[in-house]
Amino acid sequence: MKRKNDDEMVQTAVRLPQSLRDRMSKAGGDRGLGEEIRRRLEASFEAENAPVDPQTRQLLDAISYCADETARDYGSWSADGFAFLVFKGCVEMLLKQQQPKGEPVAAPKPDGMVDLIYGTDYSPKPEELSRLYVSFWMKRGEEEKRR
Repeated sequence: MKRKNDDEMVQTAVRLPQSLRDRMSKAGGDRGLGEEIRRRLEASFEAENAPVDPQTRQLLDAISYCADETARDYGSWSADGFAFLVFKGCVEMLLKQQQPKGEPVAAPKPDGMVDLIYGTDYSPKPEELSRLYVSFWMKRGEEEKRR
């Protein structure tokens, strides 16, 4: 039976050491070896798009560490209500620690998304921009799932 995305796929042959093939196959589980290889290759390209800003990279590393520690002690933050609150507290503390001093003032960059959508006279509330950015991110994720 032909899958709907088979027309977009190209079959290739990759030579792997047996030990790596076994590890990849085990990691793929029910998804299979081919899907695990695709997933890891795509992740390696995503890693190339990682934030260049050292403070953002450090923050993301700290968040990842907190997620791992929370999962080790209480389970996944996305599956357990208490673990979620622990993880949320960690993220809030990390952000508070990095908050710049002074009064926050909206100063959108010329030709940025906010400037292009709303114009230079728009004075947004941070919550409005947060909703905008998160909704765009969620929409992007939904589009990727359909592929």
